[in-house]
Amino acid sequence: MALVFALCCSMPVSWTIEPEGGFVVLLPTDPATFEEWRTAMLAVLAAPVSKPRLKMLIDRRNSEPVSVEFVNQMTDFFATHQRALAGSRRAIVVSDDAGFGMARMTELKSALENPDSLAHVFRSYPEAVQWLAGG
Repeated sequence: MALVFALCCSMPVSWTIEPEGGFVVLLPTDPATFEEWRTAMLAVLAAPVSKPRLKMLIDRRNSEPVSVEFVNQMTDFFATHQRALAGSRRAIVVSDDAGFGMARMTELKSALENPDSLAHVFRSYPEAVQWLAGG
């Protein structure tokens, strides 16, 4: 994967643009707070790559599962930014059952609160990339 842009390599939540696939890769590093996640997401939404529709791969394979409170804060963020996220696709890649469960909760809550965008959880990075390419 070729990296074109990195917000900052020492930040708890960094992001890059995957040029071949035309999507953002969001990479949280533990411990990351919601405010750090929010700051990264606001930068992503301001970037040209998010226009007209954001495609994002959230790589949580090396991160601890988020808490229920974190999921609630993320879905509130998505609902607040519905206009910017309309038509977006977010693939969440995890490596374990606990991460899958919390990502699935995020997927379901996002579908209820922001039905104009899609989120889907994966255990396979290549499958997530394929899903992003399909939309």
